[in-house]
Parts: sequence; structure tokens; C-alpha cells
Amino acid sequence: MTETADSAQRREAADLIRRYPLAESLSPEELAKELASVEQLQDAALPQKFLGYLRLTGPGFMGSGLTIGAGTMTSAMLMGTNFGFRTLWIVWLSIGLGMFMIAAAARFTCRGGFRVIPAQNRHHGLLVGSLLTGLVGVALVAIVFNFAQYSLACHLIESLAALSGVRLPRQINWILVVPLTSWLTLLYGSRSKRGVARVELFMKVCVLLMFVGFGFTLIIVGISWEEFFKGLVVPWLPRGLEGITIFIAYSTAAIGVMDWVMFHYTSHSRAWGPKQETLARFDMAFGFFLPFVAINLLIIAVFAGTLHKLQLRPESAPELASALAPALGAYWSQVFFYLGLLAAPITTMVGMSIAGAIAIHEAFGWTPDTASWRWKFAALLPQIGFLGVWYPRPLWLIILIGAFLSLTQNFAAWSFYLLLNDRAALGEDRCRSFGWNLGLALNITLVNCVAILYLMSQLHMWPE
Repeated sequence: MTETADSAQRREAADLIRRYPLAESLSPEELAKELASVEQLQDAALPQKFLGYLRLTGPGFMGSGLTIGAGTMTSAMLMGTNFGFRTLWIVWLSIGLGMFMIAAAARFTCRGGFRVIPAQNRHHGLLVGSLLTGLVGVALVAIVFNFAQYSLACHLIESLAALSGVRLPRQINWILVVPLTSWLTLLYGSRSKRGVARVELFMKVCVLLMFVGFGFTLIIVGISWEEFFKGLVVPWLPRGLEGITIFIAYSTAAIGVMDWVMFHYTSHSRAWGPKQETLARFDMAFGFFLPFVAINLLIIAVFAGTLHKLQLRPESAPELASALAPALGAYWSQVFFYLGLLAAPITTMVGMSIAGAIAIHEAFGWTPDTASWRWKFAALLPQIGFLGVWYPRPLWLIILIGAFLSLTQNFAAWSFYLLLNDRAALGEDRCRSFGWNLGLALNITLVNCVAILYLMSQLHMWPE
């Protein structure tokens, strides 16, 4: 009996779903419908193709929602406040080079069909896969960096409440944040509620809220377009330790191991295969790269056009936000600004918790069952970050994790590069593009520079 196109599509969908347990929250019928849509969009007119692909995106917005957090946002705010428009070029350079690694992660999912951490264990050893990529590069980072997310989010809620004359100190309002972020984290992969789709939708809405909030703020404060475009294309860094510190802070916060791993596994959660590789690249560009770049450019421009001109130099994100808010005038202008800010740490908390749970399970070879106590414990482990509302700057932890992160990104980056070019891992789908390999090499060079310069800055070896 000849197999019909519809039944073949369902069989292919079922095979893709079996690749990764979190994908089992999908049904073969849903995925078969998506596969059919992707095939139809290949020959569609450009506007229809764009809107169709945009509807099917998800992992890219998960990535941008994860990455635009307290670290990235604080670095961007400080860059605008301290240096005006002159460091805008760092934004697109850092994320642009990182996209080569994200593309490798997409190839592992769509063409390779393997899970990257177990593949690293097989080809490069447990030290590189389970330990440096999974446990240190993702899980430990998720736990430690969540302190900063809670500190920023709860400060912002306190300031937002104060606009309405309500006193809601951060030592109390964290009680509101924990249930929200915990619920969204545990919702991901939930089979009964289509959790993956709902969490992806939440991330999309929050990314849009950031864009609208900062875009509205920029309209109010105005912008010097000549300085803006000059800052985009003319590389510049201040001399001495200050300049290299801002470069390290932003490059490290912009995109790293967690982002590569997150995109790879969330693509698996969507059961993407060879037919969705073009969709994955679209999602990289329009779900990850463009939102990240646009929002960070808006943040820098807002603070460059206000606090930089006024020569105000607050040192933390809450202080920066409090200094800027009065300049926005009307009540609703300040509300939009604070909501745009608040969306960033909230999405990062959710994204890091999901990524941490995935990495812990992969590192130990556990099946990611979202109904199990083990998954729930791993997913909620970063919630210990609520202690950051009392101890907002755990400096020794940040220095420690920064050192580990530099080392981890170096090993993980080389591992990704080798896997992408390995016939044993990808067969005929291995990378054969000189441009792609060059981009990966430049990204690894940036990672190496960050690691070396970070060490030099900590040892006070960088010349003033």
C-alpha cells in the first residue's frame, strides 16, 4: 500500500518528536501541520513568507529574552551614560559574531538530530561536555546570575510602585516575582497545557514590551542621529582599564555558552528537523539578533542622550533608572520606561531556569520529565537568587563565575567548532563554508580575548 503524503508527514513528525522528551508536549498532528506550512512558505511571496515564518518562530525569542537581562542591560546603560554613542558598535559586533555559534547550534538540531552535550561527551570528553558546558557554563551561571536578576527586578518594582504612591520595598516584593517566574519555568514542556508555546508567547510579548518601552522613551528624550550612526560604525574604546572592563562586561553578557545551548535545546523542544533549518535561521535573525540589537541600541541611545549630556554618573542599574525617570516627565512615560526595564530580568529568570534544568539533566544523563521532582528541583534551583534583594552585589561570586565563564566559553566554543566540522558527528551535513568557519574562528578569537583580558584586568596588568 502506498503511503499518502499526509501519513508520511505525520510519521516524519512522530520521528522528530522522539528525538527529545520535551518535544513530546507536541502532537504529531500539530508538527505535521507545521511541516506542511514550512513547505508551502518556500514558494510564497516575500511578505507572506515573512509573516508565516514569524508566526512559527520561538527559540530565537527565547534566546533574546534570556540574553537581555540584568548584565546586558546594566552594561548598555553604563555604556550610554559614561561614553555616549561611541560604543554602539560593540552591540552588533558581539551579537553578530555570536550568531555563528547559534547557527552551529541550529545545524546540530536540524541536520545532526543529536543533543549537543551528550555529543560533546562522546567526541570531546565529559570534562568539556557535562562539566564545562553543562554544569559550569549553563547551570552554575543560571544560579549565580539570577541574584543580579532578582536585585534589578525587585528594585524596579519598588520604583514602579513608588510612582503611584505605594511603598513596596524589594525585601517584600520578591514574593510577587518568585511565583510568576516559577510558574512560567515549570510551564515549559508541560504536556497538558502546551507549555512550550505559552512560554514562547510570553517571551515574545516581553521582548515587544522592551522595544516599545525604550522606543517610546527615546522619542521623548530625542536623539542625535549623526552621533548615533558614527557610534555604530567607528570602533572606539576609552583608554586604560575602564575601556577594557566595559568591553569585557558587554561581550561576556551579550552571548555565550548558555545562549548556544538554549537555542539548540529549545529547537529540539519544537522538534525541528531538516525542513525547519531555514526557519531556524530566520528565527536567529528576527527572533534573536534584531531584537537584541534594537533594544540594546535603544537603551544606549536613551542614556547617551540624557545622563551622559548631564554628566551624571550613577553606578548601578536601579540608580541609573531612578536618575533618568524624572527627565521623562509625564507619569505614563515613566511607567512605560520601568515596564520595559522590568521585562528584561523577568524573561532572563525564566530562560536561565529552563536552560539550567536542561543542562543539569543532560550533564547527568537524566530524562527531562517535567512532571518529576528532579526536573522541578533543577528548574527552581536558580530561584535562590531572591536573596539578591538583600545582598545585591555578591562581588566574589561574580568574579568567580566570570573567570569560570571565560574558561568555559573557550572550551565550549572549540567543541562546537570541531563538532560542526566533524564527519563523524554530522556526515555530509558538516560545515563546508569558509565564511561560516571564519565567523566561528573570529567568535572564538573574541572569546579568547575576553578570557585573556579578563585575567589581565583582575591581576591589574592592563596599562592605564
